[in-house]
Amino acid sequence: MNDKTAVINKIINDAQAAADQLINEAKAKAEGIISAAQKSAAAYKERSLAGGEERAAAALERGRSVDALDTRRNLSACKSALIDEVFSAAARALKEDKKAYKDYLTRVIKASAEDGDEVIICKEDEKTITPAFISSVAKSCKKKIKLSVERGEFIGGVILSGSRYDKNLTLEEDMRLIREECEPLVVKALFKGE
Repeated sequence: MNDKTAVINKIINDAQAAADQLINEAKAKAEGIISAAQKSAAAYKERSLAGGEERAAAALERGRSVDALDTRRNLSACKSALIDEVFSAAARALKEDKKAYKDYLTRVIKASAEDGDEVIICKEDEKTITPAFISSVAKSCKKKIKLSVERGEFIGGVILSGSRYDKNLTLEEDMRLIREECEPLVVKALFKGE
């Protein structure tokens, strides 16, 4: 978990600048929406002076409320997209460091492999995860496993396909589990003071 935490911490630090930029863009967009709503409300107020100032004030307040809700929804969507990118970047960073990626795969395969499992990889990993690599891992964990000819539709990691059940050890699944565990810390680090 220390390797994963280090990768996440690196990505969090790298993403801080992007987070600040997204927050500033969302705030600017919110101010633009509020400004447009205020102008619209002012125009509506002028048109409806004959109908009374109370209706105009109520319409302005409704417009402000709707705009405030839209702004919060847009800001929340921007934050969520940034957090998605943080975890995607963490997965990419792990895969870019070929040695660390192979060490990671060795650990997860050793921890979960059973005799007879076939190791399914993604097409992108064909040059990194070779039959020789799987043979070496099998030998070190004293399990009869082999590289499958089947390729999975995932970004990295492996699926161990067994006779009774499969084990999803993909990066997507690992990042989902890490996100469940660490998301409050990531949110706090990225959006302090928000």
